[in-house]
Amino acid sequence: MIHEIVIQHVEPEKREEYIQVFGDVLEKANYAGAHGITFFTGIEDPSRVIVMIEWDSVEAHTRHRGTPTHNAMREVTARYQTQKSDGAHFHLHQVKN
Repeated sequence: MIHEIVIQHVEPEKREEYIQVFGDVLEKANYAGAHGITFFTGIEDPSRVIVMIEWDSVEAHTRHRGTPTHNAMREVTARYQTQKSDGAHFHLHQVKN
């Protein structure tokens, strides 16, 4: 299991709408190999949103890139973003539950 973590920026007054729209799009896409979807919202910087998606593997995530479903998701979410996203894939190393 790996985690895709993406840092995004949206207008603070549209943040909750963005999370609702993005979450709905991700749920409807039902990407094979994707599991939990978590959003984190910034306290110090209310324009900052972090999205974390659990995937079976990097390949499980990247095989969806360029598909009509993925392209539609990008088009919908790009309308809200005020900066280019910054993301990567990570392994989880838990210290304490």
